[in-house]
Amino acid sequence: MGKSPKFMVFHLRELIYTVVFVLLGIVLVISLIFMFCNKNQGKKENETTSSQFEAGVYTSNVTLNGNPMEISVTLDSDHINAITVDNVSDTIATMYPLVQPAFEDIAKQIVDTQSVENIKFSDDSQYTYSMLYDAIVETINKGVKGKVAE
Repeated sequence: MGKSPKFMVFHLRELIYTVVFVLLGIVLVISLIFMFCNKNQGKKENETTSSQFEAGVYTSNVTLNGNPMEISVTLDSDHINAITVDNVSDTIATMYPLVQPAFEDIAKQIVDTQSVENIKFSDDSQYTYSMLYDAIVETINKGVKGKVAE
């Protein structure tokens, strides 16, 4: 029995202050969580509701050695649906046999990724790829919202 009981004395005022401050701290933390979570959700909703493109079919012409060919891009409000080449003459197909496969490769990459970034060019026909790529990007830019047509 060498130990004597110890008593702790609390003043009621100190206990009430402690409880009030703990409750205020909890309310502050919860309000900060809601404030930042709702802010991020609002941004995501705005991003998904705002469309990136003006829906429609946009065209541009590319001339190869005096022979025109027409590039068409079909857009809806959020996607690049199709990229096609029209009016390819027999002269272009004969003189530039890499044009059609290069165009199909670029168009497939852009439609699959929905972006004109990081498009891979074939090493053996860099010039053909870059010329077609520039024409496709120019056509897509005609349909980008907020961009002034040149």
